[in-house]
Amino acid sequence: MSRLAGKVAVVTGAAGGLGMTLCEVLRREGAEVVAVDLAGEGCLHLDIATEAGNKAMVDAALELLGRLDILALNAGVQHVAPIPDFPEAEWDRLFDVMAKGPFFAMKHGWQALTERPGGRIVVTASGSSFIAEAYKAAYVAAKHAVLGLVRVAAIEGGPFGLTANAVAPGWMRTPMVENQLASQMELHGRSRDEVIATMVERQPVKRFVETEEVANTIAFLASDASAGINGACVPVDLGLLVS
Repeated sequence: MSRLAGKVAVVTGAAGGLGMTLCEVLRREGAEVVAVDLAGEGCLHLDIATEAGNKAMVDAALELLGRLDILALNAGVQHVAPIPDFPEAEWDRLFDVMAKGPFFAMKHGWQALTERPGGRIVVTASGSSFIAEAYKAAYVAAKHAVLGLVRVAAIEGGPFGLTANAVAPGWMRTPMVENQLASQMELHGRSRDEVIATMVERQPVKRFVETEEVANTIAFLASDASAGINGACVPVDLGLLVS
């Protein structure tokens, strides 16, 4: 397949479970990929929670490959705690990565993305962009916020042939999910197996979402085949949001 041939894509959160799969899928589709994360082999090590990091990311893509066609804004972090105990520093960290980061990426990538029709912005949102979950105040709020940002970008980018969309994955067996299991066990008073079983049970199709299923959807939204889709958030959640 080569529906992204000749395209340059920047992927944030590229060293994570979904990020690594996404880089593989985009390359398989023909794109040249600039992988960005704080760590990870083959990644540009930049802090996309800052404006400087996002500007450096866009500048690096343009310097290395001469153009920018796709922003796949996938970086995510998590902290689980009740509202009375939720640390301000963690609130700020989650918003910096998942709301301010995409804003700064769009701000500094905008000129390159709108130089020619066909620019694409795809943000990894969440089911938490629509519904709430206990002990995830910052995550839920940030994911609601980024969906609003995507919709504004869709309106402003439309006249230039730029589209902005999001995907909302369900539970994936990624390191970010694994890392919150201990907190979920403590806060809900459940065993590890019970927490995992609850995650699976909430989905009409009784399994975790595969990272490749989400990555394939992002690749479609990054392609010319999705030109008529703008300002949408596509669930890849096995029916979780309708259950």
